[in-house]
This record gives sequence, C-alpha cells and structure tokens, in this order.
Amino acid sequence: MLLQKYKLPDQLRPYIRSGFLEVLAENEAEKTVEFHIPALRQSDADGRITTYSLTWIHPDHNEQFCHYYDKVPGDTPNFYLTKDVTELGDEIVDINSVDQLVSWLESHRG
Repeated sequence: MLLQKYKLPDQLRPYIRSGFLEVLAENEAEKTVEFHIPALRQSDADGRITTYSLTWIHPDHNEQFCHYYDKVPGDTPNFYLTKDVTELGDEIVDINSVDQLVSWLESHRG
C-alpha cells in the first residue's frame, strides 16, 4: 500500500481515501509520490488557474532525494506543498511539520 511504501503518516489516510489527495505521479526510484488536490483547483476572472500539489519523499530517503534544503540535503521536512498559478508560477506553501500540513488540509477541505 502507498502509505507503507512511502512511510506516509496515518493522518493523511483520510485525505487519500476520500480523494481529496489524488496520486498524480509516483517515482519509485526517488522514493517520491506527488499528489494533486483537485478540490482546490480554481480559475480567476483573468483565466488563470490555481492548483495545489503535495510532494512526499519517503522520510528515510529525504537526504538523498530532497528537492529543497536550507544548508545541507535533508535538513527540511520530507514534503512540500506547492501552489501554482498559471502565468505567475509556483510557490512553496510555508508548512514545516506533518501537524501543520494536516491543519492546512483540514482548513481547505471545507
């Protein structure tokens, strides 16, 4: 199962089972799974589309496969949440723990 394979915390299980988090891509070689959050997709009056995705790196392999770090690979959380707006680009949402991630997901689930 995906939860065990990537050592996802149990707190994410309800979001995955309900479809709030949907698997977008899995990279077994880099121990990474990317989820998108289709319920949060929006368009604005200018036709720009906003989407969110969660990239999770197996915590035991964060140092090897992390995409971002402060001083040395693996010194930041093994996941990141990205907000992408067409024509404006993407930005990382400032979340630094699983508890913060779960709170953010819950507050946006509606």
